[in-house]
Formats: sequence, C-alpha cells, structure tokens
Amino acid sequence: MSIRVLTYEDYYLHDGRHYRHLWQEIGDSWACPGCGRTKYKIMRVYKMKSLPFFFLFFLAPAFAQTPEPPKIIKEQNGNLINYQAAGNLASTQTIGCISLSEVKNTFTPADLYKGVGECIAKDNYDLATELFFLAGTYANFDAERITDKTAGQAKTVLIMNVFSSVPQDKKTKFSEVVDRLMKNPDTLGVLCSKVQKIGMPDYYPGYMILHGIKAFTGNPHDGALVKDFDAQKVWAALQTKYLHCPASSP
Repeated sequence: MSIRVLTYEDYYLHDGRHYRHLWQEIGDSWACPGCGRTKYKIMRVYKMKSLPFFFLFFLAPAFAQTPEPPKIIKEQNGNLINYQAAGNLASTQTIGCISLSEVKNTFTPADLYKGVGECIAKDNYDLATELFFLAGTYANFDAERITDKTAGQAKTVLIMNVFSSVPQDKKTKFSEVVDRLMKNPDTLGVLCSKVQKIGMPDYYPGYMILHGIKAFTGNPHDGALVKDFDAQKVWAALQTKYLHCPASSP
C-alpha cells in the first residue's frame, strides 16, 4: 500500500478548514513549544484527518504566540557602524564537504554555501559545484516565497562571504568546473536529476527573512511568506530558468 506524503504545496493550499482563524493567527514561522515542530511538520506527522483535533485541543493556548522581533546587533569598525539582525544569513547545520547524495532538503543555502567553501578548500571542485548549484536553487526558491523582497539579496551576500577568502587560483579552477558542467548536457542532466531527487526546500527561510529591511522596521516574521505560494510551479521553473536542465532530464 502506497502512502502519500504531504508536500509543501498541500501546506500552502490548506486554509485551516473550520479552525481557519487559529490557523491564520499564527505565522508560518510558528513552532510547537512542546515538540518544536512547525505547522508544516505537524501536518506531515498527524496527516489531515487528525490535524484539526491536534490544533484545537492541544495547541490553541499557544496560538497567540508569534516569534519575537530579532535582536539588532550593532558592530563598529572605526568610524563605520553596521547594524544587523541576529540570525540573518545564519547557518544552523554544519554539513562539511559532502556529495548531493548526502544532502537533505532541510539544509539551507547558508549551510550549503559553507559546504561549497569547505570543498574548495579541499580542492574538490566537483562537489563544490554541485553544492553551489543546489544552494542557488534553494536561495532562488526562498526569494520567491518571502514577502520582503529586500531580503532576496541574501543569496548574493552568502556567495560573497564564501569567496571573499578564496585565493584567486582556486576561484579560477572552480569557475572552470562550473563552465564545463554547464556546457555538457550529460553532466548537467545528472546534476538536475540529483537536485530533483533531493526535492524542494523543507525549512523556514529565517536566514533570508532576517536579512530584509523589515527586520529593522517591525517583526519580519509577521506575514513573512507569500500567501497561496505555488511551490510546485516555482520549483519547476527553477529547473529550466536557473539550472537550465536538459529537456531529457526527469
């Protein structure tokens, strides 16, 4: 017997049914204070049948809770003062230099780009390239699903942070591997298959949300994600517009 696993698309299409007000009262970033699961993960664990019971009778008292605005950190370097929101661009999982077969869709671009840097340091440019393209795909996906579009530049800053300390000769070798991959439909098709197997992101993009201007003007978690976001459509579009996957790749 096959069991259908709930997807992000199911989550975004779910309106809360007869507990609609409670469902919408808490944001997408809310997590159960008892188990730490997000709304999406609770949907996957309890499925749709028992979800209303779980929310109404066990979590209703906590629904008024929303994530607090981030702490604003002030950094001064000489006469220059820089302000940033705590948690912006933050990596929460150390993955090291790994192959895509070891990657989970819970790894954020902040995690993946650090992996790129570690692979380059080890002169493993093939793995660095694969992680780089997956990180870019995820970052572009996140930029589409957040409402504060000023936060979308997080991808560019993460890349700059990684390559700022990479010697020029290593940058050149990395670029050469990237060029070869993009010009070879066979290797590009293999990469696309690996990315599609990992699947779309399964995490809350806090690293990016906290990078936007809203982190300084209010609570960036309020209404942080686009309502009625078409996750499947965006994911499919990224395969062609960003990865440039060959038509023959699955």
